[in-house]
Amino acid sequence: MAKNLWKKISIKTILVFSFIIRLVLLPWTYHGDITVTYWWGKFATEFGWRGYYDWLNFGGYGRPDQPMINIIYDWSVRVIYNFFYQILWFLNVKIPAFPSKFMQWYFLNGNQVLLKVPMIIADIFLIYFVYRFVAKNFSTSKAKIAAVILALYPPLIYNSAIWGSGDSIINLFALLGIFFLYQKKYLKFVLFFLISILYKSSLIIWIPVVLTILIYQRTSLKNLNKMALFSGLLIYLVSRPFAIQNTLVWFYLTITQKILPGAMPQITANAMNFWALIFGLKPRLDELMILNVISIRNLSLLLCLILYSLVLIRLYKNYSSKNILLALVQITLITFTFMTRMHERYTFPALVPLLVLCIYDRRFYKYFILISFTHLLNVYNWWWVPKFPLLINFLKQDLSIRLISLTNLLIILKLLAKNVQK
Repeated sequence: MAKNLWKKISIKTILVFSFIIRLVLLPWTYHGDITVTYWWGKFATEFGWRGYYDWLNFGGYGRPDQPMINIIYDWSVRVIYNFFYQILWFLNVKIPAFPSKFMQWYFLNGNQVLLKVPMIIADIFLIYFVYRFVAKNFSTSKAKIAAVILALYPPLIYNSAIWGSGDSIINLFALLGIFFLYQKKYLKFVLFFLISILYKSSLIIWIPVVLTILIYQRTSLKNLNKMALFSGLLIYLVSRPFAIQNTLVWFYLTITQKILPGAMPQITANAMNFWALIFGLKPRLDELMILNVISIRNLSLLLCLILYSLVLIRLYKNYSSKNILLALVQITLITFTFMTRMHERYTFPALVPLLVLCIYDRRFYKYFILISFTHLLNVYNWWWVPKFPLLINFLKQDLSIRLISLTNLLIILKLLAKNVQK
């Protein structure tokens, strides 16, 4: 009977169920990151886009350190918020029975909640994408299992519906881009991958994997030129409304000087990684010198470069869809573990590829479960939502932070030692 019931459950039912769960949690609360993007959107609607990154004074609200599509996103949500605000205000004034408390809530929280709506929609599309991929390469039954896991998956729900981080958006577009690249659909790859990068630059770390795939495929000069021209056009169109000089020059300077360096040049920005294992989470600038020879920042980049090279060489020699996913996981975890300036959420890009790897090989389940667990502990730390006093007390212990950091370090070392198979 249970088997028959399972067969009757459709992907549509799973997606609707996923959406309802997230919709219920959506208005509950939101992280301070959402408040920052609220102000970015408000300033964009009131002062316009030109000079937004250059001469606009944000006061104490945090200067924008995300690319242009992120600001367009915040601006669009603000426009939608204002549209509904006018309707609700009309009802509030004209209809005495209208619930004024709802109007008060909408004024204080409506914009922030609306900012999270596309994030939960991205969750749903991400679940559907994984379902289609697994169904095509394995079976519908396994695809439904993967979809149900993601439907109920705490890291996915916590990041989108509760925190409001936008990680689902960038991961959805980047994974779609990699999928089309594997199929040699190069313009679709550029479109989706660039949308991810131009919304938030986090997954620029996957570019070495992209280059390895292009080299292995022996991509023709004609296709490379098409991708370059299409990339340049898309970057130009997105950047032009913001630029105050030659658009492509302005884009390069803005990305390299204001976005990629990040807002917090610290050894670790609440990431429980190799550096937290050594120094804990106490804020320290990553310009700190080791033996007066090399800064911690440069040492971290050197470590990542060496380990990236190992991963990419193995991918080239053992090219397959499975090993592309493994490379994405490894590059993500190498970056999180060994690079400075890492935030607590930056193991997120490893989670969905790691789940799909579990379908290829059951031996990946233990890594998926462990990384999911340490990811949740890391994003919970210092935010404390919801309040669990025992867990809060546990995470306030320096020993606990170092143990979780050691766990993350051991996981990436084990994954790097994993045999690569066709």
